[in-house]
Amino acid sequence: TRVESDEEAIEYVGAYCQLYREDALYLERTAPWIDRVGLSFVTEQLVDDEANRKALHARFLVSQLKTQNDPWKERAEGAQNHQFEVITQ
Repeated sequence: TRVESDEEAIEYVGAYCQLYREDALYLERTAPWIDRVGLSFVTEQLVDDEANRKALHARFLVSQLKTQNDPWKERAEGAQNHQFEVITQ
């Protein structure tokens, strides 16, 4: 499937991650998960069902609200000012 925009690509990736989070077994890697459920299952959930893809992506975004940090933003705001100290003799 080809996507039309960066936003659509991000939606597919987020939906894929959420589908994996909801369906995979504990500690099951993505490749064994796809082997177990079949690529057709993933295609049906993400490509063939737009409403489901959007719902999965929305749930993924909610799940990431408290966990996504922007390390460059944190550094710019001074979060790592203590990382280096000036050494004087």
